Amino acid sequence: MSTSDSRTAPGPSASPESSTQLPSFQDEKKPSTDEQSIGSGKGSAARGASRSPKKTPSAASPVEAEKRGPRRVRLTLARLDPFSVMKLSFLVAIAIGIATVVAVVLLWNLVDAIGLWTQIDQLGRDLNGGEPLPFMEFFQFSKMVSYGTIVAVVNVVIITALGTLLAFLYNLVAALLGGLKMTFTDE
Repeated sequence: MSTSDSRTAPGPSASPESSTQLPSFQDEKKPSTDEQSIGSGKGSAARGASRSPKKTPSAASPVEAEKRGPRRVRLTLARLDPFSVMKLSFLVAIAIGIATVVAVVLLWNLVDAIGLWTQIDQLGRDLNGGEPLPFMEFFQFSKMVSYGTIVAVVNVVIITALGTLLAFLYNLVAALLGGLKMTFTDE
């Protein structure tokens, strides 16, 4: 079975494609088949498949770069990923919740250290005929820490939900108006 290929056939070819060569390959020496080895062909990885132009060193000196000032890049925040906003708002809410509980503990200890609880209790006893006020039991340390913890847990749920909702709302507004335009510098 014999096949003929017009590209390998000796002799002149009538097609214009076979006689046309790219300008970059005209001056190069064509290697013979016994000279050519793996990785030495045109476009191989050994020589670099990319034919990008050589980079010339910049004429600008560091002094000229300082005169120009910092580069400024204008970017548009076009979309927020709601899931990543939810994760971030959850972590921020956890931090705020921990700070809330710590603040309740510190404030209760500060009020106790200056003796305000005993003064309020004594004032209540004086006004109530020697009996303690019934609502003073709500200001015990363990109950105040419990209240602070409940407020922190509720805040975690609310802040996480609001952060995610705001991400969805921002995406809707950004789709309509184009998003938030920001300018960054590399100082």
